[in-house]
This record gives sequence, structure tokens and C-alpha cells, in this order.
Amino acid sequence: MKKWYRKTVTRTIVLVVAILSGALLVTNLLSLLTLAGGMSLSQIQKMNTQSFEESEEFSKMVESYMYDVQEKLYLQNLFESDGAYNPKKLVDVMELSKKGKISETNLSGVTYTMEELVNWGETYSGTDNDNLYKQNGVIVCQKPDGNYYYYYMNDFFSLVNAGKLQFQMGEQDRDQFLAGLQAGEFTTSGYYTFQITDENGELLYTDCWNFGQSMIEKYAPVGADNLLQVVNNNPQLNGRLTLVYDNIATVLQTIYEDWQDYEGGWNYLEEGNTNFTYLYADESTKKVTTNKAEYANYADVKKSIEDMIESASKNPVKYMVIYPELKDFKTNMNVSYSDQWLNTRSYGYYSGGTKWKDVFAVAVDINYPIQDQFYQSSIEYQNNIPHMKAALYFMIFSSVLFLITVVWLTLGAGRKPQDEELHLLKFDSWKTEIAAAVVIFVWVIGSYFFFVAGIDGIHILFDGITGLSSSYGAVESDTFIPSSYVPNVYMQTLSLGESVGAFAYGTFTFTCFFAGYLSLVRRIKAKSLWENSLLRSFGIFIGKILRDMKLTKKTAGLLILYFLFQLFVLWGGDFFLVILLLIADAVLFYYMVANVMEKNRLRKGIQEIAAGNMSYQIPIDGLHGENKKFALMINGIGTGLNKAVAEAIKNERLKTDLITNVSHDIKTPLTSILNYVGILRQTDPADPKVQDYLNILEEKAQRLKTLTEDVVEASKVSSGNISLEYMDLDLSEMIQQTQGELEEKFEARNLAIVTDLPAEPAVVHVDGRRMWRVLENIYGNAAKYAMPGTRVYATLKTDDTKVRFSLKNVSEHQLNIQADELTERFIRGDISRSTEGSGLGLSIAKSLTTMQGGTFDLYLDGDLFRVDITFPRVKAKGNAAGVTEELAEKSSSGVS
Repeated sequence: MKKWYRKTVTRTIVLVVAILSGALLVTNLLSLLTLAGGMSLSQIQKMNTQSFEESEEFSKMVESYMYDVQEKLYLQNLFESDGAYNPKKLVDVMELSKKGKISETNLSGVTYTMEELVNWGETYSGTDNDNLYKQNGVIVCQKPDGNYYYYYMNDFFSLVNAGKLQFQMGEQDRDQFLAGLQAGEFTTSGYYTFQITDENGELLYTDCWNFGQSMIEKYAPVGADNLLQVVNNNPQLNGRLTLVYDNIATVLQTIYEDWQDYEGGWNYLEEGNTNFTYLYADESTKKVTTNKAEYANYADVKKSIEDMIESASKNPVKYMVIYPELKDFKTNMNVSYSDQWLNTRSYGYYSGGTKWKDVFAVAVDINYPIQDQFYQSSIEYQNNIPHMKAALYFMIFSSVLFLITVVWLTLGAGRKPQDEELHLLKFDSWKTEIAAAVVIFVWVIGSYFFFVAGIDGIHILFDGITGLSSSYGAVESDTFIPSSYVPNVYMQTLSLGESVGAFAYGTFTFTCFFAGYLSLVRRIKAKSLWENSLLRSFGIFIGKILRDMKLTKKTAGLLILYFLFQLFVLWGGDFFLVILLLIADAVLFYYMVANVMEKNRLRKGIQEIAAGNMSYQIPIDGLHGENKKFALMINGIGTGLNKAVAEAIKNERLKTDLITNVSHDIKTPLTSILNYVGILRQTDPADPKVQDYLNILEEKAQRLKTLTEDVVEASKVSSGNISLEYMDLDLSEMIQQTQGELEEKFEARNLAIVTDLPAEPAVVHVDGRRMWRVLENIYGNAAKYAMPGTRVYATLKTDDTKVRFSLKNVSEHQLNIQADELTERFIRGDISRSTEGSGLGLSIAKSLTTMQGGTFDLYLDGDLFRVDITFPRVKAKGNAAGVTEELAEKSSSGVS
């Protein structure tokens, strides 16, 4: 049972429980939404402890009825005169739009009868704007004083054709302008300059243009033939035809809807049809509107309200009284005084925008003697409480179970009982965004099929979430329910089919959820969520583009331009542009094919070099742009590889030489040492020859020591495993010291040294001990290989920036090799290797010179051998000579 919680069976069971608990959560949530509509959980909890009369639902129903009462008063005021509908009632559109009231007086001239506006509004609400407006129906002319005059199109051109309106346009084309004006091309005169006169030449207008869209007038205003006549004759409307059209449109949009509400009636508010009692006292008209006859007298309003409040103390009645002042507000309902007072006053469009001074009192008999909406809502409220409690408790239980299983699955995702490794599924290797898109796509497709299957529970779920749940499950009633409010308590519980559908959909949804969620958790644990994302890959790609901008900007720019050209051609659809597009496509095709062919040539070159043919060169004829540059670079790679291979062969040869030459050079003195040791064993110690033998042994041992030191030094220089301690020293002094140290060797070979040194110090910044080794090696080389009886020339010259030292001699042996070969390891001037040199001296000297910032050059001219060493010159310091002497002493004592 070790780590049983990680076993596949356990995790499968937990996953199933998680999916089912999630589906149960959705089903119970849907039940609550169905029962309580858009109420919050806190409101649902209150419903479990509150009575219907103390609930927010009851307050909303009362507020809705109050709204209906005020709407009734407004519509009666709008359509009626002396308490009855008046179809001939005059309505000034400008007054109604601006002030929201009707004075039954023709103030602006834009006045129609109520019947005309209702009929016109019915046409307006049932058609689109194409049947209400027409283009190019009105011409606007500007008078010399800046005012405007409007003509209908036909009237304007009739006057023009009759010669009553004449255009003075000079050399401009009158007929062209009029044709454009009639077609609506010219909304202002623009390019044209003209004047309009009457037949007597009197100036009428300085400009004219097409007004544009004009309203189709179903009726003429009261006292006028048309709207243009009203606008032309009313100075306040001059130049404001657009405003007139807008106000008419606004009135037509609302008046027919108001008429439909007015015709619907308010029977459900009448006494005997409702438990709701209202009293509205209009301060301006001194009239009372009520559904209770005994409250109808305006003089008894105060007493009526007192009776209403007093009855509430004796009988179960809920009441509310709204006065003009908030301090007088009275109620025994569970409402906010200020909110309810402000809400009631906000319905003030009935008052025509004036200050609200009326009194509004309402009451509800909560014994519900009449089975109206309040009665039915109370019954449904009480019946739904047990269902809501059960749904709430089950939802809490399923939520807790769901959270526990989610935590369990989260901790165990990707783990198995046998090890601590993270185990990923194949799905987890998909790109993050693609995996998420697949899960979402499957869920969307599945949801679509659930909807297509017509599962009511799914419809209710989405409508409940979006706040549209009130359109489902309403209880039928013979009593009319006002359209302004449908209370939440009029909701049924889910049917068995709806519950099963919701549970099935929840199961499917949470299956998709856990498929994506657990993969997400495993990706996070494996730290591959971002690493394996398309966004990161795209960012890396963009980064590469930016880093290689020089290579990509040209191609990217050309492609963008080409795509824009494609869009332009497809948008325009011009035949000529289509032909150009085909040509561009052909050019692009040729370019791409040619580019592929050039890439193949590059690929072949790379294959040849990769196969070992490093001398292969890609033909660059016919290559262009970047491909040509790449070909040259690849050819350069081949050349470089050739050099590298040659260098590798050379190094391999040097390794072989190391073994051969060092073995030979060690073997010779070692053989002599062994031989003389054998002789000494057989010789009497008192024999005078013993001393000679010991001298020979010392000489051969010193030879071995020198060879060993040279090999070690060469190894250090080659590997760079050497530290330099720079100082300023006089190279002249060091040259003289070196010559003195090696004077006996030169004399032994009858060599004369000719020295040419400058009078001033030749100070250089080098490592003294390493510089001494350089000079010792090149002087020692001359002592070994110079022809006996000849001269060796040592020259030191200086200038402002450089110090140049040159040592030249005539070689004893014939030099049949290149100068630079002499600086290679184990190369000697005598091919027979009869001298005691190791072949490392010049190589070590050159490497040490280079390491110290100098140059080391060899020159051969026949048998003439010359070494040139150059260093940057520094200003002389007082202790440069002393340093040189100290180094010479260290060198002579064996310090290197």
C-alpha cells in the first residue's frame, strides 16, 4: 500500500469523483439560478429566513406597480383631453421634444394632430429609413443676408426652367453644375462661383447646394402645405431643417409605442382586481388618481393617507407614502428611504420636467383577499424555499468535494508510486497553445451538439448566467402581469429532463476541463509551459529576425510590399492590375526557382567539403546577392580547412620529430655516460685517466640537463603556461653581458664579434629573465653554427619608437631550407645533427619574443644568416643597467 494515493486506480477514481462533483455543482447552481434568477447568494440566504413581505422581491413588485401607475398618468396626460382620448389634439413636435409636454398650441408651426402622429409613427416603426427618407429631395439656397431658403427639388428646377431663377456663372458650365446638383454630386458650390437672380435681374441668392437626405412627409403640418414652408416662414427655424427632421423622428419613434401601451389599459390596477391600492395627488391640477373610490376627493388627501397608515397598524398592510420632501417619507416596508424616494421622483417625465411636488401613497393588503400577482408570488416564494435550501446545500457539498479532488489531482499529477520522477503524457509534449486550443475546440463543438439536441437545461444555464433566466418557467396566471417587471419568484424548479441534461453537460464540460487542467499542471511541474509554447517560439523567431536584420529586412520588406500589392489588386479588381499581378507572380516564381537552384549549388559545395574534398571551390558565376556572399564564405571555409589540415599534419610531424630527435639526442650522451661508468668500474681509482673520464661524464650529464631544460621550456612556451614579469631594462647592457658570458665559446671557434651599439640607452619593457634567454639562444646559435674564422655582426639601433637588434653570421653548413623553417622545433642548421644543439633554441627565442610584444624575423641569403628582433622603445630609467647586471648574474647561476 506504499503511496497508494498515486496508483492509477486511485487517481482514476478521484478524477471521476471530481468530474461528477463538478457536474453536480453545475446542476445545483442551475437550480438556484432557475429558482432565484439573478439573485446573489446573500439574497438567497435571506430568502431562507425572511417572509415574502420583508423580501426584496416584494419591494420590487411594489416599485413596479408604482412605476405602472405613473406611466398610466403620463400616457393619459399625453393622449387625453378632459379625461378622454382626443385624436384631434394638437402636438407641437418641437415643444414635445424639448420640454416633454403638450400645451395643445401651435407654437413653432411644426404641429400635427395626435391621430396623424400615431398613424405616421406606426409607419415609421414598421419600415426602414429607405421608406422614410429620400436622397436629393431638397435644395438649400443662401440669401445675401446670410439666411437660407429651402426648395423641394422639383419646385426648384421648375423655377429654373421657367426662367424665374437665373444663374449668373460667367464662363462656367451652367448645365454641368445643374446636372450635378440634381444628381446630388454637389453638396456645396465648391469650385463654382455664381449668383442667382430673378427674371428682372434682382439678386436672390449667392449660393445653393443639395441638402442631401430629406424626410418623406406623410402629413402636412397644421396650417401649412409642407415642412419647408414652415421652416422658411419661421425665423427661429431658419437654417435648422436638420433639427426639425431629428425632432420629428424622435417623436415618431416613441409615440406609437406609447400608444400601444395606452391601448393596453390598466385593468389589473383597478379596484377589485388587485390587493394593491394607490393614491396619486397631482399638486398642479388638484386632482387625485386612485383605484379606491373613497380616496378620490383631493380635499381629503391628508385624511385618506392617515387612514391608510392607521389601517396598517390594525391590519396586515404594507404601505409607502412619498412626499415632495424626504423628511416626510413614511413606510413600514423593508426599503431604503432615500433610494425609494429618489427612484419614485426619477419617473418624473410625467411631470413634464418641472419640480416634483405631488404626493404618492401605496398600500398592499398582505392578507391577499384577491388572488392577484402578489398572492401568487407569495405562494411561489414559500413553495420554493425548500427547493432553494436543498439546492444551496448540495451546491456547497459538491463545491467542497470538488475542491478536495482538484487539490488531490493537482498534487498527484505526473507522479507514479514507483519513483519520484515526473511522468508526462504524449499530449503534454504538444505546443501549449495548440493543446489549449484543442481542448477548447472539443468543448465548443460538444456544447454546440448539446444545444442542437435541444436540452432545455443547457439553455436555462446559459440564460441564467447571462441574466436572461426570467424568460423561462413563468407561472401562468389569469391576472395580467405588467411588462415592466417579472419577479424572480415566478420561476419553476428544473424538470427531470432538464436536470439530466444539465448534469450530462456538466460531466462533459468538466471532462474537458480536467483534460486541459491536469496537462497544464504537469507542464508547470516540468517547467515546459513557457518553454514549449508557440509564443516563445515566435519570440525566438522574431529575435533571430532582429539579430539577422541585415539579411532579413530586404526579403521581409519585399514580401510585405508584394502582399500589399496583392491586396490592392484584389480590392480594385481592375483588369490591367490583374495582368500586372500575373506578371509579378511569374517574376516571383522565377526568382524562387532561381534561388532554389543557387541554394542547390551551395548545398553541393557544402557536401563536397563535408566529404573531405576541401579543395573544392563553388563556382560563383551566376550567383547573386546573399548566395554569392555565402559561396565566397564557403570557399573560404574550404581554404581555411586546407590550412588547418596542413597545420595539423605539420603538428603531427613535429610530434614525430619530438620522439625521434629527443630520443636520438638523449641516447647519444646517455650511451657515453653508461660506457664511461663501465670503464670507471674496471679502472683503478688512482689511474690518472679517471679524472678525464669524470670530466667526460660531467660534460655528457650537462648535455642531458640542457636538453631537458630546452624541452621543458619549449613545452611551457607552446602551452602558454608561463608568467611574465615585465620591467624596464637597457637592451645594450644586456647584449654586452650576453657577449661576455659566451665569449669563450666564440673564441673556441675562432669567431670575432663586431658590435655596433648606440650611445644612448635602448630601454625596452620586457621580462628580463625571458629576454636574457632569447639573447642567449641566438648568440649560442651563432657560436654553434657560424663558420670558424669568420665575423659575427651584432647591431643595435634605436629611433623614437623602436629598438631593433640584428645578429648575422656566415653559416658553416649549407642552408637548403627556408628561413621560417629554422624557427620550427628540432630544426638545426646541420642536417647531420653532428652538433650538440637541441633544435629548440630559435623556436624558444621566437615564442618568447612574441609573448613579450616584440617581433622575431630570420633572413637567409645564401649562407648568410641574420636574426632581427624589434621591441617598442620606452624612456630610460635610472636602474635599467642595474637590472641588466642582476639578471646576468641570475642567468649565470642557472636561473631561467
